[in-house]
Amino acid sequence: MVQTFHFRRGGDSTYMLALTRLLEEHGHEVVHFAMKHPENIPSPWEDRFTAEIDFPALLERRTPAAAWTVLSRSIYNPEARRNIASLADETRPDIAHFHNIHGHLTTSIIEPLRRRGIPIVWTCHDCRLVCPNSSFLSRGELCDRCLPTKYWHVVLRRCKKGSIGASVVAMLTSYWDRLTGVPRRVDRFITPSRFVGSKLAEGRIDPARITSIPNFTDLSPYPEVPEGDYFVFFGRLLYEKGIDTLIRAVGRIPSAQLKLIGEGPLQEELETLAREAAPGRVEFSGFRTGEELKRLIAGARFVVVPSRWYENLPFSVMEAMAAGKAVVAADIGGIPEMVDEGKTGLLYPVGDEEALGEAIGRLLADPALRAQMGRRGREKAEHLYEREGHYERIMEVYREVTGGKR
Repeated sequence: MVQTFHFRRGGDSTYMLALTRLLEEHGHEVVHFAMKHPENIPSPWEDRFTAEIDFPALLERRTPAAAWTVLSRSIYNPEARRNIASLADETRPDIAHFHNIHGHLTTSIIEPLRRRGIPIVWTCHDCRLVCPNSSFLSRGELCDRCLPTKYWHVVLRRCKKGSIGASVVAMLTSYWDRLTGVPRRVDRFITPSRFVGSKLAEGRIDPARITSIPNFTDLSPYPEVPEGDYFVFFGRLLYEKGIDTLIRAVGRIPSAQLKLIGEGPLQEELETLAREAAPGRVEFSGFRTGEELKRLIAGARFVVVPSRWYENLPFSVMEAMAAGKAVVAADIGGIPEMVDEGKTGLLYPVGDEEALGEAIGRLLADPALRAQMGRRGREKAEHLYEREGHYERIMEVYREVTGGKR
């Protein structure tokens, strides 16, 4: 199981750790390969993990040596190549399952696995294989200019962090992947949404190598708590999540009470916006997890997902449906595959704060409608996002790439 961060850092790490538990429950031995990090979950294989690379700190130095380290290590990591070869020789795995590896572990780890005859499956949690900026966001706007392989646009538009240097590295990484044949050296790409699968195909990845398997979530009962007077957003406080649009929409509805559950680099900016646009009606609840998060979701009237980028299959929507909550969400990326308009929630045009405000107002005014949507969402989650069905679909892929081997 190959993932840069071996702790709960985002949806990719959360899924990787959950899949590990699911496989182990079914009797599989799972060996991890990752980057060393102070927050990592302890692992018996951590001595084989690669050294931590703090790219932001290196870039701040603005020295030729630091620039060379960033350029070389983010495209090709010789330590990762050596260490995964050693780990493979020791553990002799039947299959390698990648998650997010770009920028730290790098695609340098493919060759030693191929040489040992180990099939590779790669779950694509974003569009990094076909978009150097991974998000199809450029200067805050959706952008497909790099498709199918015109990666120079990331430099022309400084898409990566607004930096010419970071954008050059991203461009070179994408061209290196194509030069070294990454798309044909991976046996199967798994996309949680059909939408991301379509984007990979637009980027000239063979559709025959792409399989869509939705992620899964915990469907155990949520706490039975009285419905509160608030609705929630939960996730990282990032620009691409569209939280600023949500706060402005809240400002249009005098009775609206919003809880923002999560942390992120935009918190201070969003707090300022909330004081101006919706004073006293936006609560920043900070990072929450486990039962505490479940109680907050269970007590909410509904969940809002206002993303402005191509979401894959967001965990926030799955968890809202598992909790029996209606969802108000932007009509973008893989979200329409999850939220059925008028049945399990309401969709609105991305970035349209007026339409978002209208959708929020509609659910606030109609308790029966949001309860009905919540029930239907729970039924859909039980059908599409449950554990055992996910396990069977993953095992089907494993069997196919290993030639039917048990």
